[in-house]
Amino acid sequence: MVAGVDDEGATIAGYPLLRALRRDAEREAWVAADASGAGVELHRARAGGAAVLAGEVEALLALEHPHLVPILDVAVDDGPVVVRPLLPRDLADWLLQRRAPAVGEAVTVLAPVAAALGALHAIGASAGGCTAQDVRLDPDGAPMLLGEGARRETDRPTEAWREGSEGVAADVAGWRLLASAVLEAAGEALPEGVAAALDRRDLLAAADVLLASWPALPLELGTLEPAAPAARARVRRRERAAGVEVVWARLALLAERLVERGGPAAQRLVAAVASVRPRFWAVAGCGAAALTVTAVLLSQAGAADAGAVDGGAAGGAAAGGTAPASAPPESPGEPSPQPEPTGGAAAPDAEDPVVAAAALLSEREACIDAGDAACLVALHEPDSPQLSAEQPWRLPDDGTLELVQRIGDAWLLRVVSERQPASVLVMSTEAGWTLRDAWAD
Repeated sequence: MVAGVDDEGATIAGYPLLRALRRDAEREAWVAADASGAGVELHRARAGGAAVLAGEVEALLALEHPHLVPILDVAVDDGPVVVRPLLPRDLADWLLQRRAPAVGEAVTVLAPVAAALGALHAIGASAGGCTAQDVRLDPDGAPMLLGEGARRETDRPTEAWREGSEGVAADVAGWRLLASAVLEAAGEALPEGVAAALDRRDLLAAADVLLASWPALPLELGTLEPAAPAARARVRRRERAAGVEVVWARLALLAERLVERGGPAAQRLVAAVASVRPRFWAVAGCGAAALTVTAVLLSQAGAADAGAVDGGAAGGAAAGGTAPASAPPESPGEPSPQPEPTGGAAAPDAEDPVVAAAALLSEREACIDAGDAACLVALHEPDSPQLSAEQPWRLPDDGTLELVQRIGDAWLLRVVSERQPASVLVMSTEAGWTLRDAWAD
């Protein structure tokens, strides 16, 4: 499925595309422009994902709520298309910037989201989870729940349905984790009344109790870094391989680059190609902030109601497009796990972050050399700064990887190089290992 092409560039449903945000098994997401030139966020279902996107639209259009990101347009263009206003800042971005919010700010970001989730539950719908990336901030700092993955589960939302719904359980667990972490970053704990409401899966009551616990305060908003001038996306007019052929095409590009680059990592990279798609670890971004902020960014969509934050995770890594102000802090307690050494002929550990990251970065280099934008989108986290950078970071020819620190399920690695030392933050998703960010040291 590719975007339509006119004389000016790529379009979907008549919306000119500016840049790709992400692509997964169910949808592709783009920054596009409306008729006035204002930015919008456009999602289009991929093959097999039409039912999910249609269910999302049905659930969100059934409810008007001031803290749900509104749907501006619905269309069909080689698949269902949904258009929302572009809100580039999410709660994760704000937490990385704010680091230690005031408790009143925590109330401001948490209570409206709980109310929006509760309103969805009241009409028999669930939101599909609640993480820091699912909460967008409008220009005034008001939190807006994206509702990606929302669905209508019943036309008769009884208490028995709410108690038995896995979707409601995921929403409650996600908000509980988010609220606990944000409040802890503000130096407070989850009030008992809020916890009791969550045990009843009553997010409307949880919002009321939270608002009664502390006075809400407006968010302290810093300025976002100015984005690079938007350019119309161009679709490369070339045939793309499909099915098994696309796998071989990408492996061929990777093999060619390995032969050209050589070096001590080549054998490990060749052996690692088959292990770049390990098991599912859903990870969000993380920054050089407190453990509680890291916990927010590592919150999982679709967590079970009994899910909890692993108290052993600690530390943080710089997650911006610029170099951190100081070296990443050492994790307290037990040292970060180190990968098992592998011999040149031995099969690599499928969960070895050094092996997987090396294969990922080499494949990324091949995609950049080939000018394959779709390939690059698939190899990055959706909000990776590298996707919108004017000059994306490149792996130096003499670069080798060393594990620095594990942050939950994310891995910070050092690129050892005589000419261009750097750091990279990688993580794994159901689709495989992805790059969150990279910066020069």
